[in-house]
Amino acid sequence: MKNHKYREPTIQKMSKTNYDILIIGGGITGAGIARDAALRGLTVALVEKDDFGYGTSSGSSKLVHAGIRYIGQKEFRLVREASIERKKILEMAPHITRPLKFLVPLHSDTILTKKKMRLAVWLYDLFANFRNYSFHRILGPEKAKMLLPNSIRDTNFQGAAIYGDGQMDDARLTLEVMLSAEKAGADILNYCSAEDFHLQSPEGIDTVTMRDQTNKHVFTVQTKTLVLACGHWSDKMVQRIAPSSHSRVRPTKGVHLITKRFYNLDHAVVIPVEDGRIIFIVPFGQNLLVGTTDTDYVEDFDYIPVTKEDVNYLIDAVNFLFPGSLTEQDIISAYSGLRPLILSNSAKSESDVSRNHEIRMVRPNTFAIAGGKFTTYRTMAKEMVDKITKILGDKTKSTTDKVPLNGWVSTKRQGWDAWSRIACENMMIRYNLSEQVSQHLLRYGDNYIKMLDEAKEDPQLMKVITNHRPYIFGEINYFVKYEKAITLRDVLFRRTQIQLSFEQGLDCIEAIAHHMGNLLGWSSEEIEKEISDYKKALVWKN
Repeated sequence: MKNHKYREPTIQKMSKTNYDILIIGGGITGAGIARDAALRGLTVALVEKDDFGYGTSSGSSKLVHAGIRYIGQKEFRLVREASIERKKILEMAPHITRPLKFLVPLHSDTILTKKKMRLAVWLYDLFANFRNYSFHRILGPEKAKMLLPNSIRDTNFQGAAIYGDGQMDDARLTLEVMLSAEKAGADILNYCSAEDFHLQSPEGIDTVTMRDQTNKHVFTVQTKTLVLACGHWSDKMVQRIAPSSHSRVRPTKGVHLITKRFYNLDHAVVIPVEDGRIIFIVPFGQNLLVGTTDTDYVEDFDYIPVTKEDVNYLIDAVNFLFPGSLTEQDIISAYSGLRPLILSNSAKSESDVSRNHEIRMVRPNTFAIAGGKFTTYRTMAKEMVDKITKILGDKTKSTTDKVPLNGWVSTKRQGWDAWSRIACENMMIRYNLSEQVSQHLLRYGDNYIKMLDEAKEDPQLMKVITNHRPYIFGEINYFVKYEKAITLRDVLFRRTQIQLSFEQGLDCIEAIAHHMGNLLGWSSEEIEKEISDYKKALVWKN
């Protein structure tokens, strides 16, 4: 991995600045904290030992949801908070999120009976102040079957419930929040690890030694306060600073499958599992996303395998409700992640563990934050920065609910549908792109203009990478120049969702690797290593 030329100014600035806050961890929680703090005018630095969104934040179910199952656990405050935040995320990032209807088949012999769901979906809308984009409905058996796969199990079938939630590209949403933090003034750096903490005063950590993973060079960063937003690595980081501290995180593994479609309707399906859990079947482009598992995990945090047991669990759950619908041969790709849940003595199983978050003071001026839900990242960040401002004597308030995310501007006057239609027409006429490519490029919001204005200077950059994909070479240039992509995995795993599609990207890996190599000065050996590293990182082998 060679040092990225765009990194040097950031490293130089980090080396010379005494920051108000230094954040270690580049997932959605760290990104949210950096954005909140920077918008308040604080000086902010954030480092991530791998790529932004490398851990949990790119391994979620890719849903913007309040969590209807938490109603059954009486987590009413959490559902209420997440309902409000769901609406904000859908409004602030329509280019990488979308509303989505969820359909719950009801059987009298499962945990999701008609009586239970009638109350649950009513409460779900109540906690959203009845302002969810789609109000719930309860359907009888005949109408429900019109919206379900033909293979639905008839035995004890009672109908279906419908409620509204949302879907997102989790890795890109994390990246957009991170880039929004940078736009607000934060200094951010991926592939940079915290190596040593220098406790020069009783008030906390003054200096942190960093290692640039691209060239192994070492530099130091000074800060007044420190936040460890390290997810499932939280306990390990805390214990480096306070060796006597107790573990607070219970990592659980979540596995998702990308499969061929066995129904063509554009809504998600909720499936009850015999162990009391629920899993989702979610439309995912031309495919389906099936997940998730929920099992305790104490092994290697940097490589989380998808086991035969994980796969069988999900296949069996689908086939219990839709007999014969899914086999292992239908799997296109898979991915895994860890949830950094907070330890609870009352939780009997992994699924019973609360999704609430915890902020703890490790030392004066040093905090660790873990737990929570992706959907509530903004309120978690606000709470964390509120604590920081009290220490710093700063009285500014959070504005993250008012400032648009990177790539987006408010479209209250025209709405997303009107904006996207105009943008597509612009791309097709001004840049001579196909409708398929134009629709795809909407995921960059207003930034598609910057991307295409630069790409049109070289006809090669306007070409699609392969004939059956809408991605163009100009996107790779954009990822490297503006989105801090350094490795092939950054592009295929997180900047795009190519890894979760046809052949897991192996059909276009050579073209992308050589293009990145030209941009970053890779030798032929380095190109081959990038390809090899990508293949090794795949958790599903076809």
